[in-house]
Amino acid sequence: MLFLHFMKANQSLHIVCFQNPYPPVYGGVIDVYYKVKALHELGVKIYFHCFVDEKTPDISALENLTEAVYVYRRKFKFFKFFSRHPFSVVSRYSTQLYKNIGAIDAPILCEGLQSSFLLHKHAFPHRKKILRLHNLESNYYSGLAESESNFFKKIILKSEAKKYANYQRVIARFDRVFTLSLFEQEYVKIHFGNGVYLPVFHGNTRIPDLPEFGDFAFYHGDLRLSDNRKAVAFLIEVFKNKPNYNLVIASSQAAAFVKKLSEGYTHITYVALKSQNQLDTLLASAHINVMLSFQQSGTKLKTINSLLKSRHCIINPNMVDDLQIQALCTVASTAEDFSQAIDDLRFEEFTEAHILQRKQLAETLLSDQKNAQTILNYLEE
Repeated sequence: MLFLHFMKANQSLHIVCFQNPYPPVYGGVIDVYYKVKALHELGVKIYFHCFVDEKTPDISALENLTEAVYVYRRKFKFFKFFSRHPFSVVSRYSTQLYKNIGAIDAPILCEGLQSSFLLHKHAFPHRKKILRLHNLESNYYSGLAESESNFFKKIILKSEAKKYANYQRVIARFDRVFTLSLFEQEYVKIHFGNGVYLPVFHGNTRIPDLPEFGDFAFYHGDLRLSDNRKAVAFLIEVFKNKPNYNLVIASSQAAAFVKKLSEGYTHITYVALKSQNQLDTLLASAHINVMLSFQQSGTKLKTINSLLKSRHCIINPNMVDDLQIQALCTVASTAEDFSQAIDDLRFEEFTEAHILQRKQLAETLLSDQKNAQTILNYLEE
């Protein structure tokens, strides 16, 4: 177990989030949920505001970590698609949010640009204002558009990317921006001067002592996203030439998509993900994790989870740009690079030295407690 002790704080904080982060089942909400948990453990009094699509979201886990939880329905009004601002931003604003924030004098942390329209419309001149920048959304949506094969979805994504390119000037309204990657930190530093790199919050408090060998190569991801579907197509082409080594692809979506691409290749299988425990079991059973992205945006949390819960990791440079994390992975770019790396690692033992490297990383750069303390230190300046 990784135990770190810090002084309890007496600090209040509003957090405005793009959606309910519980259960923490994908990158963006995992970062939010475990950030809230770590700040709560430091004694921060959190007033949590989130936008939701459903009528009755489960907020019970958040209630145990916060002073109060405020829920707002997203506004899916057709005319908002014609706003000069991104739809994913303007659909996340509420006058009640403004009133609730105004009623309690505390700093404001916006999770992602999607949650920032409050600060676009209202200055809050005497409050500290913080942005957790999950992506440079103009790059993110542009990358999704490039990977999208559906013509109409591609047009929508390109429009959103163009709107974000203008809207990103809102970053100047924040006193501090905590970025997920060094690339984004450098962008914010150059254009706005207020960026600080703060690695992803992930919730891993124990590094498992795994046997020397796992059973298969593994990919997992949300296959509703065009970038992930493109990654799966890439990996299937690589593994078609490796009939004696199994690739397992896990997702909660798009079984038909995977099965169509891998038809006739019995060593490539799809697993329907239904729970975090199931994913953890798959990670513990995998010998090689193969991961890539076709867009440079943020840090992909699957890299962190695979490093801290599994064995060998092969990534391309777009997955993470922190050299301390890259150093524990095999970095590949082309299909030939991936193929060679798989051949090299297939029979390579996962040793105690690998486990110790990951434990050290989890106790330093990737410590949720230490990274939450960085936020608290800024709030208390």
